[in-house]
Amino acid sequence: MAKAATPATPAAKKATPRAPAKAGATKKAPARKPAAAKAAKEHPIRDQLAATRDTIKSEASKKASSLKGDATNFANQASAKAREAATRGKDKAAEAVSSLAKMLEDSAGTVDDKFGKQYGDYARSAASTVAGLASTLDQKDLDELAGATRDFVKKSPAVAVGAAAVIGFVLARMLKGGSND
Repeated sequence: MAKAATPATPAAKKATPRAPAKAGATKKAPARKPAAAKAAKEHPIRDQLAATRDTIKSEASKKASSLKGDATNFANQASAKAREAATRGKDKAAEAVSSLAKMLEDSAGTVDDKFGKQYGDYARSAASTVAGLASTLDQKDLDELAGATRDFVKKSPAVAVGAAAVIGFVLARMLKGGSND
């Protein structure tokens, strides 16, 4: 009966894991180099996939380069056409302002007769100012005009808004008058 009192000791020994007695006692993993060489020899599809991937990458790169060149060409063409349209618009605006100046100059005599010489002089002064604007529009290129306009708006935004309103009113009246003919 003395042996019946010792059953707790074997259960305690099972719960704790044992470390190997020697470092070399563990089993060494097999080398993988021969398996990798064997796998490469057995899988020619992998080589074909890699070659196909490289081909696709190079073709995609060529196509992207071609598309980028085409996009640059289209952008340059669009820019050139926009510049041409803006130049034509500037020329038409200069003509319109010049005809407005001529109309103001022609109406100055009528203003003299109806309202007096002082008001006729105002009309002549306005006509000369508008004629100066027309010649400035005609002489300057688009970049100079854009820079001058930017500077003017920065210096006096209230005057710029007022001028835009007056120009819009005049243009609306001219278009409305032209559509009735």
